Amino acid sequence: MPTYAILLRAVNVGGYGKLSMAELRNTLSSLGFKNVETYIQSGNAVVDANVPAERVRLSVAVALQKLTGTAVDVIIRTHDQLDDLIHRNPFATEAVDGTRVHIAFLSGPAAPTARAALESIVEKYPNRRDRYHLAGDHIYFHFPDGAADTKFTGKFLDKAIGAVGTGRNWNTVLKLHAMSKR
Repeated sequence: MPTYAILLRAVNVGGYGKLSMAELRNTLSSLGFKNVETYIQSGNAVVDANVPAERVRLSVAVALQKLTGTAVDVIIRTHDQLDDLIHRNPFATEAVDGTRVHIAFLSGPAAPTARAALESIVEKYPNRRDRYHLAGDHIYFHFPDGAADTKFTGKFLDKAIGAVGTGRNWNTVLKLHAMSKR
């Protein structure tokens, strides 16, 4: 049975998107998923499901909209996809501090114009030392000065890359990878 990491966007961030992990686990279990686990309060779960990833994503999105009354962006990755992402990390040396390396998981491949848009962010904020590496349906980030003041955030970033994304720090990526190894 396939195992999926479920990443929810904008859950329990800054007082918005309130969703308890107990509610999330109950919702995922009610959809028939097995071995449901959540990790921290920011909308991370790992489940086993005998259906394709897109069906898992749609089922979760519909169920959470019913539960919360608002649309929730849902991004799915398999263990193998997480494994590949970890092995290809261009900031592996910097990932020793897992809070300074982040991954933006995208809902689809970045637009052809994404690289130029990301470069414009770098050029607009030359005092930030943030770096990025665009890699298909995710972006690696290194925030040597921390993520709190990065300009690679929110709707501006979505527009720049042409896809909805949700970010996780490297520690969370490693934990979800470990949880999904079954």
